[in-house]
Amino acid sequence: MLMNNTSNFVLTEDMIEEFYREGYFYAPGFLTQKAVDKINKENTEFATQQSSDGKWKSNATLNLAKSQEQFPETVNFLSNTRIIETFESILGDNVKLWMGMYAVVPPHGEGLAWHQDNMYTHILGHMLNGFVALDHITQENAGLWLAPRSHRLGRQKDLNEVGESHRRAADPDNGAPCRPMAPGDAVIFHRETLHHSKTNHTDRPRRAYAFQVASAVCRYAETGKLLTDREDLSSYKK
Repeated sequence: MLMNNTSNFVLTEDMIEEFYREGYFYAPGFLTQKAVDKINKENTEFATQQSSDGKWKSNATLNLAKSQEQFPETVNFLSNTRIIETFESILGDNVKLWMGMYAVVPPHGEGLAWHQDNMYTHILGHMLNGFVALDHITQENAGLWLAPRSHRLGRQKDLNEVGESHRRAADPDNGAPCRPMAPGDAVIFHRETLHHSKTNHTDRPRRAYAFQVASAVCRYAETGKLLTDREDLSSYKK
């Protein structure tokens, strides 16, 4: 599946199988350098703002229509027909946007502890996460770590105290650093795959774009209701 005008990335059946078997797959060249530059440019102010605590920070997008004026290039990426079709192929259904996040680890700042995103809002059904490098990312500047097959273990207990903004799972035995990523490279992983990032040892912010996408048949665990409050990405296909 070729993403015209956005990327040269091709999704394969092997990648889809790896997503369900291992909990993630690499997607080299998911975005072009041109797309990366445009997304970084419209987020320059946020990326360069001083963080009060020196920790990971993000600027969230929950609704594409509402974000169009301020972040048109980000919206163009998330509403791209070929990218949406890729999400649909992985999840086997129409898809909804849970959220997108322009994520920054400031210079010498800290990333997040081991966690699953399903430790936040508990969703039943398959969802995918994407982590797109917007800089050259290695372990020197808070590269991502993943725990293969951890999505098979189910939702993990939050070890942080009540009231803390972030979740923390027990450290997995098989956690491993992702390979170095060039701008535009991505990792696509299951919502219940354990992941984290460590310290940015450089003098520059580490920029990435993270997104979460749900199958249209996903339901809230607490109520059993469909995700009717989330935007239908499939409606953006042209």
